[in-house]
Amino acid sequence: MEESLLREEEVNRLRESQEIFDKFFKWLFGVIALKNTDMGDALFKRHPNIMMLMVLMIVLYFLVWLLGTMLPCRGIILLMILVFIMLLIAAVSSVLILTIISSRLACLAVTLWVAVLPLIAYHCYKEFHKLVVCAISEIIKLLIESFRVQRTRFPL
Repeated sequence: MEESLLREEEVNRLRESQEIFDKFFKWLFGVIALKNTDMGDALFKRHPNIMMLMVLMIVLYFLVWLLGTMLPCRGIILLMILVFIMLLIAAVSSVLILTIISSRLACLAVTLWVAVLPLIAYHCYKEFHKLVVCAISEIIKLLIESFRVQRTRFPL
């Protein structure tokens, strides 16, 4: 029974990985198609650093996504860290794209992300705090229970 559950979990991981790679290659082929147009080539020539950083951000985003899928231990803390990293990548990517369009829009995006990211970090902190409090209370309960068991074994 348990072996079939593990097998099903592995199959699901492989399916998710396949979907991630499928989307990743579609994005990369889209970048290649953009590069092969006159407008895209001009964009890559005019803003080479920004475009290379955008390609790097795409690769990093999909790498973190794949990492979250493939890691066998799916704890809440790891999940929060991966989601926060993905949000940072999305923030940097949006600012990079907006620097090409308009520097004012890029400044606005930076301002919005600077306002939003601390809120997200605070929410993650609250979740982490809850987990730590629960873990500490469980440890204390186990210590008290083990002390009671030892006390009943060796009466004074």
